[in-house]
Amino acid sequence: MDSGVLTPVRTPSGRLRYEPSPKPDAVALCLSGGGFRNALFHLGAVRRLNELGILYQVTTVSAVSGGATLAAHLAKTCHRWSSGPLDSESWEREISAPFRRITSENLSARAVLKGWLPWYWVTDRAVETLARDMEERGLGAMPLDSLPKEPRFIFCATDLVSGTQWLFDRSSDEQWNVSTAAAVSSWLLPPFTGSKFRRVSLADGGVADYRGVEPVWQTHDTLLVSDGGDMFQPQWGQSMLWSMTRLAATVSHHAQLYQKRWLLSLLESGRFKGGYWSIDRSPLTFQTDRSTRFYGYSPALARDVIATIRIDYDEISTAEAAVLENHGYLLAEAATRTDPNLNYLRTVDAPLRIPHPAWLAEHKVRRELRDSARKIWLGRGRGRALSGRAEAALNEPLPTDGRYAPPPLSPQPPQPPLPSLPSLPEKVDAPTPGVEEHV
Repeated sequence: MDSGVLTPVRTPSGRLRYEPSPKPDAVALCLSGGGFRNALFHLGAVRRLNELGILYQVTTVSAVSGGATLAAHLAKTCHRWSSGPLDSESWEREISAPFRRITSENLSARAVLKGWLPWYWVTDRAVETLARDMEERGLGAMPLDSLPKEPRFIFCATDLVSGTQWLFDRSSDEQWNVSTAAAVSSWLLPPFTGSKFRRVSLADGGVADYRGVEPVWQTHDTLLVSDGGDMFQPQWGQSMLWSMTRLAATVSHHAQLYQKRWLLSLLESGRFKGGYWSIDRSPLTFQTDRSTRFYGYSPALARDVIATIRIDYDEISTAEAAVLENHGYLLAEAATRTDPNLNYLRTVDAPLRIPHPAWLAEHKVRRELRDSARKIWLGRGRGRALSGRAEAALNEPLPTDGRYAPPPLSPQPPQPPLPSLPSLPEKVDAPTPGVEEHV
């Protein structure tokens, strides 16, 4: 008897397109877009993954926009961390410090100038300038076909002609450098049209997939997603230009929100193994009981200050870099420790070595990052002064009230349960008449 309920038919083509068929022990690390802000946030996360022995087990790195700049740096230094955990001192010297130097100067000003000049609009001069500036800083100056076989590096862009995702990796048939792939993944307008074999119009990878999940979700059984997604802030305007740009931003925001809900539902249901951490969350929100103790910035600071740092390629101050790296580091620790499906990946019981412990003090963070959300078209021009103040503040002692004490080098032991209160009698007898009560 027909119940009137439509039952979906799982056709072979439907299963091929919409259902995962993951390879066992295939681990994907997805680095979202968002300029230098998110690149430094991801830098802290991969630092902790390295200490835990997780990073060298990653078989694919899928990166978008700002995450692509860090992926280019990780590809260059892959020989140092892909065979086993790198010690903290070597990681700081060879991975973290060089990348922080890259982010300490404006990267996009020259490309923006050339991209918006009318006689350069129909050329690829803007992307070429950005790629050349990346190479001058030691970022991505190698051909795509020289990328390592494992882990596989994927740089995601969007093809505006077909409306689909465009992937750069070592199997690409174009003679492009890694710097070009990272630049295309990071650039919105004017689009890049430099393919010799097909008609394409390539733009920022975040247009199609902000988190870089699409290339890997069907083929990998473990997903590690570092999400530096931008906060969608309320705005008001009345011009036609504002209405058009706001409409496009709203559509993009909801598309990414739906993908986030889909991703988290698959992780929560156990369909995938993996971990997810987002820049607007606090490590403290991962704490569900008193048997574990997490360290990190408060939910209010993460949401209202850190997650609102501008997303562009303007110079990042020392304070901003230190806070972002700390935040990613502590979130990756919390996300991987609370998910039982990731215990098999944590091969090293590494103590916490917070990259910049002096920047755990939230009063100092709020003071130095009070102007970090403001964008200026061709750069802020004041990062060095801010950086100088931040460098001096690194030597300031932490408050002695115990709130910002560095964490111990071993996990906290389980806390004893709270003592139970004595139960009250169900019924209190009334005093005997005529007898005076004394207190």
